[in-house]
Amino acid sequence: MSSDETDLIERLHAVAAGFSMPVVSAAEDMRRGRRRVRRNRGLVVGAAAAAVLVIVGVTAAVGGQDRAVGPQPAKPPGIVVGDVPVWYDAKGLHRGDVVEHTPVKIGKLDGDVLSGALALVRGGAVYLDPATRDVWFHPWGGEPHVVGHNSSVGPGGDPNGDTAAWFESSGAGFDPLEPGPGELVVYDTAAGRAISRSMEPEGPVSLSGDHNPPGNTFVQVSAERVVWTSARSTYVHDLRKRTTSVIDVAAPDYVLDVHDRVEVVREMAPGSSVVVLRTPGRAEQRYPGLEPRGRLSPSGNYLLSVEGTETVHAAAIVDIRTGDLWVPRNAYPWIAWSYGNVALVDVEDALLACDATRRMCETLPAERPFLMPTN
Repeated sequence: MSSDETDLIERLHAVAAGFSMPVVSAAEDMRRGRRRVRRNRGLVVGAAAAAVLVIVGVTAAVGGQDRAVGPQPAKPPGIVVGDVPVWYDAKGLHRGDVVEHTPVKIGKLDGDVLSGALALVRGGAVYLDPATRDVWFHPWGGEPHVVGHNSSVGPGGDPNGDTAAWFESSGAGFDPLEPGPGELVVYDTAAGRAISRSMEPEGPVSLSGDHNPPGNTFVQVSAERVVWTSARSTYVHDLRKRTTSVIDVAAPDYVLDVHDRVEVVREMAPGSSVVVLRTPGRAEQRYPGLEPRGRLSPSGNYLLSVEGTETVHAAAIVDIRTGDLWVPRNAYPWIAWSYGNVALVDVEDALLACDATRRMCETLPAERPFLMPTN
């Protein structure tokens, strides 16, 4: 070993020895509260990490460039957030209190409504650029980039995982309200690659109708299957078997939503209809007071719908495990889900984030027009 290398090692060890770990007593923890404690713990971790870097620096200095570097682990596509509300407006893409810039305008102004497609995955958002029909992946805290092309109605996503999906079409004569055949692209946002491509007879359509936010009719996206509703049927693509089938519901009934083995169906009757929850191993839950609108939460534990009676016309959240129904506010709503059990309810004077578990709502600082997630 040369004298220069020996001198470098001695100086680096001296720097490492100079680090002292902050010590926080239990009494100090209690006095400062959990937020302050988390900051102190961050200092401890930071100091330990710095010491590790010093040791790594010694190894690199001694070994020089001759030592082979092994394969590095893949960098996560983005941070994973908790149950926070997500929406898009003129300020940018919001996730809780954080606002991130988007390289393109996600929505297209149609009168006073912002139309487009914004979907969520565990590590970020997936959205459509309506001007170019490109699909973008926006990792939280990372660099947004294009992952798909030639999509007219945009993507769907799995808020609990890394899978996104969209349909690609040449666009010749493409009608977003009644699309023909197209290529279903299933994409792993963590791995940064398409995991499946298949030609399908029909794709999803643009989401429309009272109470529905702008978006598309992807019903569920996961690593096991992709479910979407076309102009005529609800399709299921099994990613393991590489097969596509149709959910068989007797006409004139139709599927509103599915989550794994839970189904929400509208049953038609002369002059009326009823929303029915079907869960394996349990009796059907029937809700004649609900309108034929409904989305299951990312957790699959709650149904977000609209109650329409003589006295109430408002968002309604059903706990499918107990059958209990909660109306956050008696006001005409537009409804969507964010992460976890956070429902977004757009009423005339506010955008509300409602925690279905705690039965509490807060008003969000959203500027109209805004775009809510479609999944």
